Amino acid sequence: MPLPFPGPSALFGAAGKGLDAVEHAMSLVPRLGVVVAEVEQIVVRVQAVVSGIEQTQQRAAAAIDQTDTVVARAADLTARAGPLIEQLEQFEPALLRLQPILERLAETTDPDEVVAIIAMLDMLPDLVDKLRDDIVPILDTFGTVAPDLRDLLDVSKELNEMLGAIPGLGRVKRKIEEQQDEDDLRADETPPPAPDRNR
Repeated sequence: MPLPFPGPSALFGAAGKGLDAVEHAMSLVPRLGVVVAEVEQIVVRVQAVVSGIEQTQQRAAAAIDQTDTVVARAADLTARAGPLIEQLEQFEPALLRLQPILERLAETTDPDEVVAIIAMLDMLPDLVDKLRDDIVPILDTFGTVAPDLRDLLDVSKELNEMLGAIPGLGRVKRKIEEQQDEDDLRADETPPPAPDRNR
């Protein structure tokens, strides 16, 4: 079947419709520009929102990291506190027994006494040095002095006897004998041996 061939009226009609379509398309161009501008504004806003979301995600990640650090430290402190709590629990009975003593000490202690105790504690190192270096060696020698004193008494007795043989010195001899009797009573007391501090 042969196709219909368009005639001149159909061509003019189509051309008229084409001009209308072109005019209509041309009238849409300003509107299209407005739509494109609005779309660009929407894109800028979307980009700002996306940027804000990314910053929020970064802040959230940093907060999570800090939270993890805090949790790790808390776990470490808890682990360290465990043995300390156990030790405190071990000392609790003794501390409870000491509580009345400590309360009485706190009630009866004068601030001047505290100052004096602190001053005494400050002097203790020097006092210990003097005791160790000066006084204790002297005390240790007391155990060895007693035999020397006995020897000296024996010599004085012999000297007394020699003096008694000299005429006219009888009274002097009696005084010396009386003195020796008193010294003998003291010498009979055996001093304790010196402690062995070299151990």
